[in-house]
Amino acid sequence: MVLHRHRCGIIYSQAFADFLQERHTLEAPSHPDEILSLDYIHCLSGPQAGNSWYQLTWIPALSIPLTDRFLLSSVPLHIHPQTRRALRKSALHIADGHVRILR
Repeated sequence: MVLHRHRCGIIYSQAFADFLQERHTLEAPSHPDEILSLDYIHCLSGPQAGNSWYQLTWIPALSIPLTDRFLLSSVPLHIHPQTRRALRKSALHIADGHVRILR
C-alpha cells in the first residue's frame, strides 16, 4: 500500500486519494461554489464512547478560511484543525468500498 503524508499532517493511501478524486469528479458539477469537507469524529464519552467515523460533505467555499483549505492529490478539501490533529497518527485508506482509519 502506497501512503502519502500531506504537509498538513494527514496521512492517506493512494487508494483514498483515488476515491477522493473520483467522488470530486462525479459530484463537483452539482456543487458549484462548494468544497468537500473532511471531518473525523472520535467519541470519548456517552453512548458512542470509543466509536469513530468520518464524514465527507459539501460545504460553502466562502465559509472556509484559506488556512483550512488543502489540495489532496488535486482535490480541494477543507480539513478542520481538530480533524488534522486527530488524524496525525492515523492513515486514511479505502478497502472494499469503505473508508478505514488505520492506526
